[in-house]
Amino acid sequence: MDKKYENIPSRKKSVQILCVVLLFFVLGLIFFSTKSQVPIQMGAAIGTEGLELKWSGDYRLFLPGTIDKININTADQEALQALPGVGEKLAKAIVQYRKEKGLYHTVDEIVNVPGIGLKKLNQIKEFTIAE
Repeated sequence: MDKKYENIPSRKKSVQILCVVLLFFVLGLIFFSTKSQVPIQMGAAIGTEGLELKWSGDYRLFLPGTIDKININTADQEALQALPGVGEKLAKAIVQYRKEKGLYHTVDEIVNVPGIGLKKLNQIKEFTIAE
C-alpha cells in the first residue's frame, strides 16, 4: 500500500473529533444565549457613558471627568458615602464636624475630622471640592 494513504484513517478520525467539539461549542452558545435575558451580541461596544448608565443603579463609578465632584460643605451623609473609603460612620462624622465648626474652606481641612488622616484625604481629594 502507498505511504501517502496510510494516515487517512487517523486524519479522518481527527476531523470527526474536531466536528463533534465544534458542534458542542455551537450548541453551548445557542443554549446560553437563549437562557440569558440578554442575547449574546457579537461586536457590541460600550463606551464610558454606557458603563456609567449601566452601573449607576448598583455602583458609584469614580472616573475623573465622568462625575461631578462632591461638595463637602453641602453634601448630605448619603452623598459623602459615595466617596472611596468613606462609610456611614465617617460620613456622619464629616457632617457633624461641619455643623459644629462651620464650613470647610479647603478640602484639606477635612483631616481635622476624627478618623480622617492624610491617606484618606489623598483617596478622596480628587472627588471633592469645598465651596
